[in-house]
Order: sequence, then structure tokens, then C-alpha cells
Amino acid sequence: MTLKKIPLGGGAGNTVYDQDGGRILVAVHGKNELVSIDPEKLEITQRTSLPGIEDPHGIALDQENHLAFVAGEGNNQLAIVDLQTMKLIGRQSVGKDPDVLAFDAGTKRLYVSAESGQVTVFRESERGLIPEGRVEIPHAHTVSVDPRTHLVYFPLENINGKPILRIMQWAGEGSSAAN
Repeated sequence: MTLKKIPLGGGAGNTVYDQDGGRILVAVHGKNELVSIDPEKLEITQRTSLPGIEDPHGIALDQENHLAFVAGEGNNQLAIVDLQTMKLIGRQSVGKDPDVLAFDAGTKRLYVSAESGQVTVFRESERGLIPEGRVEIPHAHTVSVDPRTHLVYFPLENINGKPILRIMQWAGEGSSAAN
């Protein structure tokens, strides 16, 4: 059952709920925007341009510091957006075809998983991102983090004909994921 169709003006990437802002954020392909939606009125309340980010897709939030991280799969760039002003405050390079992002609030680490299998890891510091390293995990384009254990999970669709879950504990450049 569809409650309402909301025309975004481009393709919808990932969506997240910003609890502090009381809004849904949608990455919009083609328009290179981060769109804010009022979840009660089911209406767009704001469109935020993401200069230097092509075809935004993945989104993760640092609620404590009021930051959104948005990956541009068209040019392998990551935007840092201030959620209070809705302004782009920084950019970083990431692996080819970034897809899903996961932020670990406890360690202040952001994991950017790409279709290419490259996972880029950043540490959030003073409302910016410091690159900590990259690791190759073939077929790893989705990622999730356990906020309690800080383990990073990569569900992989087809490895030698079967799905597997790789689990990583980040220990810096050269960290590896176990089967």
C-alpha cells in the first residue's frame, strides 16, 4: 500500500532517518542532492546541493556531531554535510563505486564499502574525517557495524557459489576480514 509518491527529480539512493532533525534524508542521483522529507506531512522540506558529489547514493549519520556522510558513486567522493546548516563542509576520496556506509558512534569510525570491493575507513575528528586506511574485501559493497562490539560485517552474495558473512575488527591498514 502506497501512502504517497514524493517526486524527487532523480533516482533515490539510500535513505536514513535523522532523529535530531526529525526528517528523512534521501540521496538523489542525477540531481546531486540530499533531500529532506517531513515524515508526517510526507513532503520535501529542503533540497541540499552537493557540489563535487556525482550520483549520491550511500548515507550514514553521526547524530552526536550532527553530520551526514554521503557517498557519490559517480565520482568516488564522500561529502561531509553539517546537519544543522545543511552545508557541505568537506570531501574525501573513497573506493570506486561507493555503495553502503556504516558509522560506529563508539569508535567514531566511518566505513565506506564500494562495489569494487574496496572498503575505505575514516576516523571522525573535529567534524571532519581523517583517513585511516583501505582494505580489499572482494564483493563487499554492503557493510554494518555492531555498536557494542565494534565488529564490522560484510554480507557477501556469491563466494565460490555460496553466500558468506565476513567479519572484520579494524586494527588499522592491513586489517583482514575472517570467513
